[in-house]
Amino acid sequence: MTTTTLRQLLWRHYRGMLLPVLVIMGLTGLKAATNLTQNSGKLFNNAGYMASDSDLLMLAVSVVIAIILGWLMFTWDNYTAFNHYLLALPVTRKQIYRAKVSMFTGMFIGGYVLMQAVFLSLLILIKRSDAIYNLNWSVDLRYLLSQLACLVAAMSVSAVWGLWLGQTVGSAITTFIFMCSLPFAFDGLMNILAYLTGQKPWTINPLNELDQSTWLGFSVLIAGSLVIWLGCTYLNRWAFDHLSLESTGDYFLFPKLRPIFLWGVIAYLTVAVSFSSFGMLLVEIVTTHYNQTIPWYQSVIMAILVAYLTWSIGRWILYRPDKIRNAFKFKRLDNH
Repeated sequence: MTTTTLRQLLWRHYRGMLLPVLVIMGLTGLKAATNLTQNSGKLFNNAGYMASDSDLLMLAVSVVIAIILGWLMFTWDNYTAFNHYLLALPVTRKQIYRAKVSMFTGMFIGGYVLMQAVFLSLLILIKRSDAIYNLNWSVDLRYLLSQLACLVAAMSVSAVWGLWLGQTVGSAITTFIFMCSLPFAFDGLMNILAYLTGQKPWTINPLNELDQSTWLGFSVLIAGSLVIWLGCTYLNRWAFDHLSLESTGDYFLFPKLRPIFLWGVIAYLTVAVSFSSFGMLLVEIVTTHYNQTIPWYQSVIMAILVAYLTWSIGRWILYRPDKIRNAFKFKRLDNH
């Protein structure tokens, strides 16, 4: 089987989910343009139109589509058992993986470009006579390209959960929780670093002064997104090469890596919950007291509780002991 034949086969299988991406993103660009032209004060000013002033609708739709499309890239085949057919084809797993990733990523990039093209074209067509239209291509292209790079990176992160987790519902819930908790994890990490260095969190947060329309901000976001994309791409390629169909249906598809996965989740949730603004909200709910900050010892106590609960629940989900209470005990569980 040639690469062209493989791509044709994959396109016939995935076009039902890929073509709607173009339609949805094209309609989103149309809707965003008509929304903004109804508010000329927001759309046009003395400095002209800036892409960063555009309607949040396009960004929100792009984020949702990137996450869902990345997750579906591998989860859908596991759910429909199409993996059994794919892996039986006379082609290498590396060829299958590259074809799938390039097809999904290319379709998303194409949809994003279409959305922005529709949006900007309509602004030109329906621009008002009493407003100024002066698009700064240099600034706006940096903004849009860095935004697209971040979206592709987010898509690759979502694809990790879709490939490594086998249960569809569990995978969807895990992906949703992880993507929504990323701001809290970053917030918690900054709070820990601030405490260790004796500084204020906002003074060491590198994102506070980051402007993606400048060359510095553009370079930082492109480089960061590239690192994330490459890391997830190679991680997924290794996983796809070692994917066993015997584990289909398990929550985690790589039994030998369960301990690493579990301790990684424990560390992540401990930081995201205990040392972030989310943890502060939990303390306020429990104590019915509002505090601008919470004492460090309370965060440490919460971290111990979160780590223990994550460890226990994680062991129950990953190892499925005969008795649930065994997962909450400090005893070894069989890795079967």
